[in-house]
Amino acid sequence: MRLEKEFIFDHHKDWLPLVAIAFILLLYYFTILYDPLWEWDPRSIWFLHSKMIWSAGSLNLEAGWNHPSIQWSHVDYPKLIPALAAQLSHILGYWNEYAPKFSLFLILIPAIFWIFSFYSRRFSFLFLVLVFPFGLKNYLLNGWMDGYIAFYSAISVLLLGRYLKERRSIDLISALSCLALLSNIKNEGILIGLVVTVSIVITGILSNTFKLSEFKKYFSLYRVGWLAVIVTPCILWSVFYKYKWHLVNDLQIGTTEAFFRMSNRFSDGISFPLILKETFFHDESAVWLAFTIFLVSIIWLTISKRYIISWVPALITAIIYYCCLLIIYLMTPSDLIWHLNTSAPRTMLTISSCMIAGTFFILKELEDSLIVGTYNKDSHLGEDAG
Repeated sequence: MRLEKEFIFDHHKDWLPLVAIAFILLLYYFTILYDPLWEWDPRSIWFLHSKMIWSAGSLNLEAGWNHPSIQWSHVDYPKLIPALAAQLSHILGYWNEYAPKFSLFLILIPAIFWIFSFYSRRFSFLFLVLVFPFGLKNYLLNGWMDGYIAFYSAISVLLLGRYLKERRSIDLISALSCLALLSNIKNEGILIGLVVTVSIVITGILSNTFKLSEFKKYFSLYRVGWLAVIVTPCILWSVFYKYKWHLVNDLQIGTTEAFFRMSNRFSDGISFPLILKETFFHDESAVWLAFTIFLVSIIWLTISKRYIISWVPALITAIIYYCCLLIIYLMTPSDLIWHLNTSAPRTMLTISSCMIAGTFFILKELEDSLIVGTYNKDSHLGEDAG
């Protein structure tokens, strides 16, 4: 009982999480809307698409999606953020360079609440909240979508990790909801959804901790309906409208030329080492730091003889997604050096975020071991004194 009173947090009596959530949301509300849109990619991709939707009055072909003059603008990208920003401008009655950014704040709100579902008065949670959202820095403020992809990817593996430990159906459904939301933000979100799904299947096979029947009992009609609602926009856009309007991805993935480029770059002895260097050891990339922290935590966990599987989906997701990015860079039709310099720090955010999510579970387990060890020691001292 003493252990429970000291170390188990009662969310119903603690006001600190609500105050912290309110502070973070207010902070990001003002910082997101303080500056106008000025970064090139946000202005020329998501918020250009938003202005096209706003001008046309709806998401239709009359907005000009297949016009040759804007094919450089990644017109095949999902349209959740552009649609939200266009709707906000429609409500406002005019377009400016500030109001559309409110869509970023709306997407941030669920993420903050999900992060605080892991709240505890421990170092592990402090570590988590310092990284998410604060460690993502300007990538949540300036209109780039990579910060949100990394944030929601981390949340999905965090929720899956907690599901593996506590078996709460709400964590599984929430994780799938995160993945469905990701698929509507950017093409990489679709890839992340597939990768995380594969990682949870691999984890289940390796650990033999759950069966297919366990998943089936969680998916009632209304839960399936909820997931269908949030994933349907991605399916409609990717399967129907993109092909109907002949919108293609500029990476040319799946073409013969892409496979030839991948083969040539892999075998030339220069390109592949360059990709590894620029992705893993780039000055602005935190992958090597996140990997080092994760590795040290794993070693500490092993020495402590504590064994958990909550961190496994995060590690598998990071590895598979990194391999996918290596393949994409090998296939890119753009100049490789230019492509790496302009995208590597952003694309690696998801890798480092997943590694940090895995580290959180390890730190939490180590904290538990220290707490139990201290409690047992105090118990023995009490018995000796008696």
